[in-house]
Amino acid sequence: MPDEKVPAEAFDAAGESLEAVAREARALVRRRAAISAAAAVIPMPGVDIAVDAATFADMLMRINRAFALSPEQIERLHTEERIAVLSALSQVGAVFAGRYVTSAAALVAIKQLGSRWLAGRAAKWLPIAGQGAAAALSWWAVTNLGDSHIEECMRVRERVRALLAAPSAD
Repeated sequence: MPDEKVPAEAFDAAGESLEAVAREARALVRRRAAISAAAAVIPMPGVDIAVDAATFADMLMRINRAFALSPEQIERLHTEERIAVLSALSQVGAVFAGRYVTSAAALVAIKQLGSRWLAGRAAKWLPIAGQGAAAALSWWAVTNLGDSHIEECMRVRERVRALLAAPSAD
């Protein structure tokens, strides 16, 4: 039933509180950060970057789905709810919420975190300590991006609730 419209109640993450969804999403972020950190110590050029890109894209899309903010989920909403979500996405200035996330887009976002990520890529070529630093920086980058995305999704959902609760101008 992919064409079936989703009622407003379903948009409340099957009755779960935003905090419960956020807790699960943070656990996902920590698991993905561990994968990224492990890949950072592999001494083969490019492996860590490929793992980071795939990890980020998948993690961001899973978080979107957990908060009922994937493009597919938004598409299935009734018109009123869809308008509220699109408005909230715009008002919050969402970067990844409500959008398709590709590996390339995720990699651009992580590079924008700055010199720490790039320093980690360079540091991995130093013996032992450099690999540890690269792993720590990779973990930090994934955690930072993931937690920021969770906060963004929570702001969008809270804004959607406010928009749907506001009296209509009928």
